[in-house]
Amino acid sequence: MKTGTKLILLHPSSLHKQGSAAASAAAAAASYRVWLLVFVSFFTLVTLLTLITSKEALSSAAAAAAGNSPGGDKSVKVALPDSVFDALVHYASVNTTAVTNRFSASELGAVAAVLRRCNANKGKKPCNFLVFGLTHETLLWSSLNYNGRTVFVSDNDYFVRRHDERHPEIEAYDVQFTTKVREMYELLAYAKEQLKSDCRPVQNLLFSDCKLAINDFPNYVYDVDWDVILVDGPYGFAPTAPGRMAAIFTAGVFARSKRGGRDKTDVFIHEFDREVERVYSDEFLCRENLVQVVDTLGHFSVGRMDAQRFEFCPNSDSISLQSSSSSSPSYSSKPSSSDN
Repeated sequence: MKTGTKLILLHPSSLHKQGSAAASAAAAAASYRVWLLVFVSFFTLVTLLTLITSKEALSSAAAAAAGNSPGGDKSVKVALPDSVFDALVHYASVNTTAVTNRFSASELGAVAAVLRRCNANKGKKPCNFLVFGLTHETLLWSSLNYNGRTVFVSDNDYFVRRHDERHPEIEAYDVQFTTKVREMYELLAYAKEQLKSDCRPVQNLLFSDCKLAINDFPNYVYDVDWDVILVDGPYGFAPTAPGRMAAIFTAGVFARSKRGGRDKTDVFIHEFDREVERVYSDEFLCRENLVQVVDTLGHFSVGRMDAQRFEFCPNSDSISLQSSSSSSPSYSSKPSSSDN
């Protein structure tokens, strides 16, 4: 039996339908690939932008943390607006609260003017401000030195802890003073004897054995080039009070031992009319460096000194210890709620 040949006939319309289906499938696949490429590109772009933004944010945060940390260096400087600066000084000066030993309006203005000038030079680093004493003006000093480094030291552990709790942004340290006001002339004679050794004007006080040196600051404090120093503590109203002998001596050494920063350090001594403050300022800050006296605030401008020099005040006559030691130091009438 003979098998016939079978032919398969394709109708043109059937071929057209199959071709259209294949083309549609190819177009759909191409469209899918395009959308997938667009999605992947968009996701990649968003990821890159996120990484870049995060890196910049982390860098800014790290820079801010480095600047605000002890011993950190603030390279970005933002000045406090003049209107805010003036308002702070104004309202602080007209405050009529009953606080003893507070700064007068003129005294506030003198310190504020120096801080403004210290922070006005855009080409230089922010101002380094060291304050002895936690007082009524503490928050004002910290605010006026906006974006600068402001460090407070006090012999009153309670005041330091209270400020840490209420104002954690304030950098304050508890420092122990071993001196007594009644020993002021004895300590002065001792310092003169040790002028070329332990009590020399240029040294790192962290390693000093001088009885007037303060060497229990945090270590980084000794490496900072302080631009402004304010001595408004510890208290010195009684013979057994620590007095400000060590604070004034330390301020004098810090100013003369600077290795960088501004050439001179502005040193303010509050209650300059008291005997301890006046005598020790004459001896360690020097009369020739006295810029002005505003009410009871003495303002000195002390320059750095060569390490081979062993005189705090080479151009001044030394005070007479014999005539001074026969009389008792004078004190203020009563203590205040601050480190006075």
